[in-house]
Amino acid sequence: MSKFENGNINYGLVVLVAVVAAVISSLVTYKAMARKAANFAVVDVQRVVMSSKDLVALNSERNAQIQNLRKMADEANEKINKEKQEDEKKKLSEKFLAQINAKKADYDKEYASALQASDQKLNGIINSVAEKEGLKIVFNKSSLVTGGVDITDAVVEQVR
Repeated sequence: MSKFENGNINYGLVVLVAVVAAVISSLVTYKAMARKAANFAVVDVQRVVMSSKDLVALNSERNAQIQNLRKMADEANEKINKEKQEDEKKKLSEKFLAQINAKKADYDKEYASALQASDQKLNGIINSVAEKEGLKIVFNKSSLVTGGVDITDAVVEQVR
């Protein structure tokens, strides 16, 4: 007759088998999750932006626009200062200020539109590089302490 037939169950052995099964299950789950957890990309967005020829050109254009506004303001000041009558100075000042503000608004609108287009292009490049690497999630490198596959160099190569 076996111990099981007599109703004598070795509970210690059952508990040991259950603990071993739980430990093995935890290890298998941990290994699977670790593989999935490492399946994300990180990119140094600041480095990518600084390397982007499009953004360098956009900033150069923005600086030219700012210089143009300064030139307009200087010319306006010269004309205002030549005027002798205070009420005419005030009218000229308001007129030139309106012109400069309108021009600045146009420049701001152009810049915002170009910046948005550049941002979309950079996001497309980042997503493309991540997909080629088989990575579905991309984090900004500055927002993580550790982990992930760094795709910054591959992205920088495409934006130069």
